[in-house]
Amino acid sequence: MSVTVVAVLVAIVGVVAMLAVLAAVLAASLGTRRPAPAPSEAAEAARRHGVTVNAVAWVLALLASPVAIGGVALPVVLRTGGTGLYGGIVAGLYPAALGLLFLAVHAVGERTWPRPTGTVRRAVLSPRQDVAPRWLLLATWSWAGALAITLTVTGLTGTDGRTLERITGPSASAGAGPYPGWFYGLPLLVAAALLVVATHGVLRLVARRPAVVDADPAYDAASRRLSGHRVLRGVQLVLALTLSGVLFFAGNAIRGVDLLALGAGITVAAAVVALVGAVLAGVPAQAAVPQAARPVGHAGGPTARAVAPAGPLAPVSAVDRAASLP
Repeated sequence: MSVTVVAVLVAIVGVVAMLAVLAAVLAASLGTRRPAPAPSEAAEAARRHGVTVNAVAWVLALLASPVAIGGVALPVVLRTGGTGLYGGIVAGLYPAALGLLFLAVHAVGERTWPRPTGTVRRAVLSPRQDVAPRWLLLATWSWAGALAITLTVTGLTGTDGRTLERITGPSASAGAGPYPGWFYGLPLLVAAALLVVATHGVLRLVARRPAVVDADPAYDAASRRLSGHRVLRGVQLVLALTLSGVLFFAGNAIRGVDLLALGAGITVAAAVVALVGAVLAGVPAQAAVPQAARPVGHAGGPTARAVAPAGPLAPVSAVDRAASLP
């Protein structure tokens, strides 16, 4: 079976896997109890906006899967007769392309986040941190680091960037491919770097978006962590699937040069990586807790400053006194 045909089959399996992950995410979402009412109309509008953006991101990424296969991968097979070298690159970049589309939808969602309305607006004078769960950040950057290390190792050990060769005797050698050397590894490294940079950019948008009006800062912070969770669970899945594919083809080539135990172990690792990535993608995000939220200015609320239009009648002092109550 040719390299391109195998690559297309792997891409199709990836689509099925992503559909399974989406089903798991929906099941986890539907299985949780209905959230309590939001503390304000602005908070409810923000909640609906976040849910819509997350759903659109997943649906568009999955709808793009058959388009990518039918519009890119299959034409490569038909034009090259199933022997084109670039089919493997197309399949390898497939998860990253969907991941960038996923991030683009979230970026648009953050840029169109419901903004405060009215003549008086409030802003909490404290730095915004932890816009995503730390464990999910760690998992995402771990997948990215493991992918970079793996591609570096396979690039250095590959023969011509596409195959693996092993000397088996004084005048004998064995070779196998496709092997994720530099020919495949460099495009994948570039794609992974783009994913990391785009993810950082979207998380910055989450941190800088307008605050939820008339809601306690704790509720607003929880809403941002929820958005960060939704972003990262998709990105880490993309990186995990890419790493899994690299390990699969590396293990297959290593078995082809008679290193059966090592190749089998790497193939098992590929399956484990894909499974862990799918499980993490299905972990439900912790919603913002409105029970702990109080409108800014109520007893127990943190100090805030009102931002009002300039003029002699601007009610800044009255709002400042209300917002600074102990």
